[in-house]
Amino acid sequence: MPNNQTEALHFVIACCQSELSDEDIALVCNVLRTQHIPYETLLVLAHQHGVLPLVYKTLKKLHDEKRLHHVPFTERLITEAQHLYRTIAQKNMLMSAELIRIMKLFQENHIEALAFKGPALAQKAYGDITLRQYGDLDILIHRKDFRHIALLMQEKGYTPHYPIETFTGDKVMFEMNNDCPFYDRNRGLAVEIHWDFFRKLALPTKGFAPWGNTETVMINGKEVQTLSPETHLLYHALHGAKHVWERLVWIADIDRFIRSTPDLDWEKTIGMAKNMGAEKMFFSGLSLAYNYFHTPLPDTVLHRCQTLKLEPFMAYVELELSSENPASEDSLAKLSKVIGLRDTLYHKTMTLLEFMFRPGINERRSIILPDSLFWLYWFLRPVGMAYRFTVCRMMRLCGSGTKA
Repeated sequence: MPNNQTEALHFVIACCQSELSDEDIALVCNVLRTQHIPYETLLVLAHQHGVLPLVYKTLKKLHDEKRLHHVPFTERLITEAQHLYRTIAQKNMLMSAELIRIMKLFQENHIEALAFKGPALAQKAYGDITLRQYGDLDILIHRKDFRHIALLMQEKGYTPHYPIETFTGDKVMFEMNNDCPFYDRNRGLAVEIHWDFFRKLALPTKGFAPWGNTETVMINGKEVQTLSPETHLLYHALHGAKHVWERLVWIADIDRFIRSTPDLDWEKTIGMAKNMGAEKMFFSGLSLAYNYFHTPLPDTVLHRCQTLKLEPFMAYVELELSSENPASEDSLAKLSKVIGLRDTLYHKTMTLLEFMFRPGINERRSIILPDSLFWLYWFLRPVGMAYRFTVCRMMRLCGSGTKA
């Protein structure tokens, strides 16, 4: 792993602290002063990991406090960071206004919906919709309401990612997907309508009980319904674990969420994770947040993090975070890491079987079958995976041969 990449990662981590220590400030100033790493590279890394707003705010604060007074190119660095931040902030404000509009539309049509991630998370965890990067809006609905919602979204100028009208039955739509994205390409907006979570990981939505206890967040002065704090935190921990924490922002989310929720019901959250066979997945996020951001955790929770002995996994995550292309590793290799985070042999086995056999987007793209023939997808899935794996391996081998 290149030393510069590791140094750049630690620079970004220091800039993402909720409270800067003297060591954090010294690290930031030293990296900028020595110029081992071009500041453009630091900003690209921050943007790649979804934490550019946090990095900008820290740099602006240090600049205003004249901590960067003798650092070369400070003005240029701040100007460039500010430009990137303003672009993100403008997009976030547009998406937040659109979320309010869509939630009002659903309410007027007596459709129950919960916003999560995106503006809801930014407001809840960061206290500011501009401090977290997000590229789309995520809304949880009841499966029975989807067809009505699809019509409403299309009336408002959105186009569904999937050709809904061509489906001959509900199974092709609902059993093979967690969600359906809708796009307003004229305004550059994307909305993901969810009816389930983590279908491929044997983590059913009912394990979260999202509709049993909800809360309200204020976004742009408007009330928006979202998941309960316990469900929201657990969801983000499992989402990060699903992707093997390849983006720093997912770890920062855990830290900021916990700091913003001092009355979190830890017993309830851990209980839900245990019932889903995902306690280790949950604690992987807490361990990373504590390691990188000194997240305040109850003694009992911190002790559990330590007894799970997640150090090898955390070392792997740091390697990924420091990589120039953290999403580049083979999906099967990452699957092995996710399986390793499941609690029991039963849950590990179910995760593997779900991944291998449950049909998904690739199978639906190949052919759309009626409900009566839906069972054929379960056979197409492993065949298609074997084909795609073989093709990818051949392409990599050809690419290696070309470079050689």
